[in-house]
Amino acid sequence: MIHSGEKPYRCTQCDKCFTLSKELKRHLMIHSGEKPYRCTQCDKCFNRSSHLKRHLKIHSGEKPYRCTQCDKCFTCSSTLKAHLIIHSDEKPYSCTQCDKCFTCSSHLKKTPDDSHWRKTLQM
Repeated sequence: MIHSGEKPYRCTQCDKCFTLSKELKRHLMIHSGEKPYRCTQCDKCFNRSSHLKRHLKIHSGEKPYRCTQCDKCFTCSSTLKAHLIIHSDEKPYSCTQCDKCFTCSSHLKKTPDDSHWRKTLQM
């Protein structure tokens, strides 16, 4: 079934389909709000064990993903991947109202403060 592309397990709340029943079961926690994985240090709860595992690195200070360009370290590989754009000429985040492009989405949200930007933020 996995290799056939068939997705027989359908969520009755949003019609999203899944290959395995356990994937549907995990997905249903989004709709129910169920978060069975609790951090013992701060009581924050998560709907996936992998999210709790990632969160625990905050408390341990573990940052195993190091940038080879500037030696900055990160808790998640996805955060490192996003960071690496800073060292390239790539500017994938562009303002929908003007021609400005940015390396980070957070820079797009913080600048500029002209009138079209204030209108965009109010939407």
